[in-house]
Amino acid sequence: MKRDIAPDVLRGFALFGILVVNIQFMGLSSSEGARGEWTLGFANGSATFIIASLFAGKFYLLFSFLFGYSSNYIIRGERSNRARWIKRCFVLMALGALHFTFLWHGDIIFVYGVFGLLLTLFFFRKDRTVKIWTRIVYIFSSILILLVGISVFLAEKYFPEESFQAPMETKLDAVLLDGSFVDAIPARLELWVYGVSTGVFLQGGMAFAAFLLGLRLARANFLSSPIDTKHNNKLIKTGLFLGAPIQIIAAVVLLQNEQSPEPSEAIYLISLFASFVAAPLMSMFYIGVIRKLVEEKPQLVEWMKPAGKMSLTIYISQSVITAWIFSSWGLGLFQELQTWQVLILAFGIWLFLANLATIWLNRFKQGPLESLMGSVTRGKS
Repeated sequence: MKRDIAPDVLRGFALFGILVVNIQFMGLSSSEGARGEWTLGFANGSATFIIASLFAGKFYLLFSFLFGYSSNYIIRGERSNRARWIKRCFVLMALGALHFTFLWHGDIIFVYGVFGLLLTLFFFRKDRTVKIWTRIVYIFSSILILLVGISVFLAEKYFPEESFQAPMETKLDAVLLDGSFVDAIPARLELWVYGVSTGVFLQGGMAFAAFLLGLRLARANFLSSPIDTKHNNKLIKTGLFLGAPIQIIAAVVLLQNEQSPEPSEAIYLISLFASFVAAPLMSMFYIGVIRKLVEEKPQLVEWMKPAGKMSLTIYISQSVITAWIFSSWGLGLFQELQTWQVLILAFGIWLFLANLATIWLNRFKQGPLESLMGSVTRGKS
């Protein structure tokens, strides 16, 4: 069976966006990312605007969509394949636990494994049922996010003495500046628990809605050639002309607030949440553009395919490289670089790993972690 190009290209592209968002938490502030002093000046401000408007909240949805889409390759309409999918989910949870314990406190693999188990409830449901649940989950999550933002705004306005204006300080920052690899483990676990609890609460529903959308569109071979050009162009225009203005406004508000003498936590959260709610529109735009390029000018994007085929290996490798660059037991560059510099660094790391994936797949059929996953879930050595 011939493998579709678009899912792998999109997955490779999504890995770049995820790294751009993550690296600000890896290299600047473990809990806050590019905020406060890291947004000051033209270069840092421009980098913050780019991250907020083009990347934040969009690529985890794109990756989630592809996770749901790829589940169809495992299940293939056969109930007997559910056992293999469940095995994959438990392996992801195990890898995720190792990942957030020893490398990166923003791990998503563990959560994907948990949500992947929940996805099994929808594998053999009708398209109409999956579509309805996608909308229910998205609408509920959007309302929840907006209510949280409004609540913080009202609390800050009427109870200013109770609001928290100072950025959250974490033990992990101190360890990354001057600590050992072992010291970082409890600090990272503490931050992961906090992050995953708030992240699942605020963004988990969006991610699961993307799972469901991917699952449904995989049945219709949405990313296979040939594509419906007219429909795809409409997808691009809708995502761009509706999504881009919202993202630009939200990013401008966020940046101006962060650069002000007395930044408001409520305004920060509201602008961030508005960006999250409208993020599917920009994700839709990215998907449409990649589909169009794969169909019409594949030579421009096929170089991202190997990274997409090795997405699990590349995702973990990003954490290995950034941990070595920023930690005190590596190069010790944590909080030594500016926001614009870590943005450029993310691009460099991604290009390096994309090239490494190409070299690897010229010699082997799969990435090392993909091979491990296949061995475990198929029960072969």
